[in-house]
Amino acid sequence: MASIGFIGLGRMGHAMSRNLVEAGHEVWVYDINPEAVARIAGLGGHAASSAADAASNRQFVVTMLPNGPDVEDILFGSPGVANAMAKATLFIDMSTIAPEATDRIATRLSRIGIAMLDAPVGGTSEVAERGQLLILAGGASRDVEAAAVIFDAVGRQTIHCGDNGTGTRTKIVNNFMSTALNTLTAETLAFAEAAGLDVARTVEVLAGTTAGKGFVTGAYQRKVLGGDISAEFGLGLASKDLNLALSYAAGLNVPLSVGAAAAQIYSMSKAEGFGGNDWSAVLETLRRKSALEPVHYPD
Repeated sequence: MASIGFIGLGRMGHAMSRNLVEAGHEVWVYDINPEAVARIAGLGGHAASSAADAASNRQFVVTMLPNGPDVEDILFGSPGVANAMAKATLFIDMSTIAPEATDRIATRLSRIGIAMLDAPVGGTSEVAERGQLLILAGGASRDVEAAAVIFDAVGRQTIHCGDNGTGTRTKIVNNFMSTALNTLTAETLAFAEAAGLDVARTVEVLAGTTAGKGFVTGAYQRKVLGGDISAEFGLGLASKDLNLALSYAAGLNVPLSVGAAAAQIYSMSKAEGFGGNDWSAVLETLRRKSALEPVHYPD
């Protein structure tokens, strides 16, 4: 049984703290909303009178807050959580915040001898209710191991991403892809409807192709990440197909902004000589534009 201070009882924090209580831990909770505190207290948690009270003399202190400034204020502002924590306390921020904020927090806490994990989570509030979150942990291996009593109660899997800050950075990268794909999906379904298609049937088709199955475990894993850009599906053909879609959609007055931006990347890749290679070779174009070290692929 662990002694845990949990600060931040929004939809995610409520589910996570409840799962910790149900796992048998002693959980002191605090939120600016007293009703949220009362709900967890009613389930067997302890109502803290302040954020500092929640953090005082606990083995672990967990924050699940909306933004980086909220976390920094809780720690170093008038709530005074950093000063309330004992030197042996492990601080775990499970919020999704800017990497720069995570770096500042980790540095300031290390100066006063307190270890930190940044451990944002993957999954919706419904996933949190089931205790099936994906935890992306950044920090020392020994601290990730110590925090397993918490992570196992709220999640289905913990991935140790590396040193402090890597958990936050991994979450930001993941959310970039998911949020951009959300917009692309919306464009696609609006396009399908404007083209007179049955949208539900179109979704069934998309779910069975690369469109729905994705690239990370498909083309990229098989090809460019393995050092192979020989054509499985040619980049030039992909560019042609994309431009056909954009032309047709324009005639239907359907704006495809994400698709139009993608077409520019394909054009750059063709200009760099990748037209005959696999469509995953757009990654190499973006790597070069980002001044990353070029990969030398076999002929």
